[in-house]
Amino acid sequence: MPKKRTHTFKHLQSSNSSASATRKDGTGSNDSPTVNERLTALRLVETPEGLQKKRDLAASVNQPSVPPELRGILGAPESAPPKPKLGVRLREMRRTPGPAPPKSWLGYGTQWHSGSGVRGGKGRKGVASASDAQRTRPKKLLRFSLLVDGTFDVAAEPSGLLHMALKRLAEQWDLFDEEDFPSLVDVPLRLRLRLLSYLGYYGPSIDTTALQALTQGDEPLTHLDLSGLAGHGALTVKKLARLFEVTTDTTQTADSIVESWDAEEVTLESVLNPSPTMTARFHTLTHLSLSHPPPTASWRDLLALSKHVPQLTNLSLAYWSRPTLTPNLAMATVSSRHSPDVRAGGTHYYSSLDDDYIEAAALLRQLSSNLLCIQWLDLEGCADWFPALSTLAVVSASDVARTTSDESWIETTHSAVAIMAQNWKNLSYIRCAQGWLPSLKGLYNVDRSLAPDFKHLLVRHADQFPEALVADEYEIEGRKGRIWLDSEQKLIAAGRRIYTIRRDRSCKPLTIDFGWCRRPA
Repeated sequence: MPKKRTHTFKHLQSSNSSASATRKDGTGSNDSPTVNERLTALRLVETPEGLQKKRDLAASVNQPSVPPELRGILGAPESAPPKPKLGVRLREMRRTPGPAPPKSWLGYGTQWHSGSGVRGGKGRKGVASASDAQRTRPKKLLRFSLLVDGTFDVAAEPSGLLHMALKRLAEQWDLFDEEDFPSLVDVPLRLRLRLLSYLGYYGPSIDTTALQALTQGDEPLTHLDLSGLAGHGALTVKKLARLFEVTTDTTQTADSIVESWDAEEVTLESVLNPSPTMTARFHTLTHLSLSHPPPTASWRDLLALSKHVPQLTNLSLAYWSRPTLTPNLAMATVSSRHSPDVRAGGTHYYSSLDDDYIEAAALLRQLSSNLLCIQWLDLEGCADWFPALSTLAVVSASDVARTTSDESWIETTHSAVAIMAQNWKNLSYIRCAQGWLPSLKGLYNVDRSLAPDFKHLLVRHADQFPEALVADEYEIEGRKGRIWLDSEQKLIAAGRRIYTIRRDRSCKPLTIDFGWCRRPA
C-alpha cells in the first residue's frame, strides 16, 4: 500500500495575509471603512432632487389646516391630499383579480342587458316587452312534462347548473339573431326542447324561424311543448298549421337541368315518389302542448292544425276559450221587419248561462274526428265549455247552417256518443280542473246543500284547499266558494254522463282529474 501524503500550506498563508493586510499608503486594514459605512455615507449625500423633495414635503406639512366644523363657516378650501407616488398601484376594495378591463368594454354596459326580465321584465323593444308582460304564461315551470309524467303535485322545484343555464338563455333570448340559429344544431335536441318550455315560462315570444332552429336535426321529434308560446306574437296558430303541414316537392321533373355533372340522375321512380320537404319534420309528433294561448286564438286554425298531426296521443288545450267560429259576433244579432231577431253567430253572450253547447259540441266533434289516437287530454281552465263533451244534443242541419256550410256535420248521432265512445274511445285520462281553488273558509257555509258523496270527498281532500288570507274578507271568500262550487258541480255532472256513455258501450276506463282529486270514471 502506498503511503498517504498530506500537503501543508502554512508557508504560503503567512506571506499572502501579510501582503493583503499591508496597503500601499502604509495604513493598516483596521482603518478602512466597511461596506455598510460606505452605504450610509452615500445616503447622507444631498442631491438636488432630494433637496427638492424635502422642500415639497415641508410645504405640505406646514400648510395650515382648518377643522371640518369651521371650514364651512370660514369658507376655507379643503386641504389637498398628497399626490400618490409614481409607479405605485392603488388597491381597490373587492376588485376582480387580473388586469383592468379595457375602456372599450366599459362603454356598452347599458346596451347589453337582458332582453326580457324574469316573468315579463322590460326588454330592448318597447312593443315586444309590453306584449310579453301581458302574455298568458303557465303557472308552473315544465307543466306539460310534469303532468304527463304524473309528478305535477310534487313540490320540488328544478335546480342545478342546467336549470340556471336554460333560465338565463330564456331571459336573454332577444340577444340571439337569425345568424346564430344554425349553431343551435350542435346542442342536443332534448335540451333545445326543454329550452322551449323555459321560453314559455321566462322568455319572450318567438317566431316560426326560431321554432325551426330549435327543432332542426335528424332525430325523431315526438314531444313539443309550446305552452305560453302558441298564438302569441309571430307564432300564431295559423302559421303553426302551415309549419306542420306535410308537403312534397314535385317541381323536379325529368327535363330539369342538372347543375353538376356528378349530380344524381333524375329517374322515373324519383319523379313518381317525391321526397318530403323540411316541413315533414313534425309528422312524428305524439305529445303536443298548445296551452295558455291568447284570448284571440282561433278554433278554425286549431282545426286546420289538427288535420296535419293525426298521430297525436297527448294533447294539452288548457285555458283555451270557448269553441266558436265567430268569436266577434257573440253580441251581434240580425234584425228584420218580418221576423224576430236572430243571433249572428253560433254562440251568443249568454250561451254559458243557457247551457247552449251546440256549436262547441260540433267543433269538438270535428276535432275528435281529426285526432283519433288521443289517449291523454288536458283541458284545465276550460270549465266554461267542458260540459260540451257530454252534451246529448243532436247536430242538425239548422245548427250547422248557423256555424258553417260544412255538410259533414249533419248526422243523427249524439255529439257526446260520437266524441267519447267512437272517436276517443281509447282516451284514458282527462284533466278538467278549473285552475284555481277557493279557501276552506269560503266553502264552510256553502257545502251543506251538496250531495253527501261530494261532501265526504271534500272532507277527504281538505288539505288541498288554501286558507283565507284576510279574516275580514269573509263575504268575498264566500262568493268565490259559491262560484267555484257551481262550476265544480257542472264538471262532476258532465263526468258522470261521460262515464255512463262509455260504460254502456264498453269503452276503456277513464280517469277524470279535477285538480284537487282524481275520480275513475
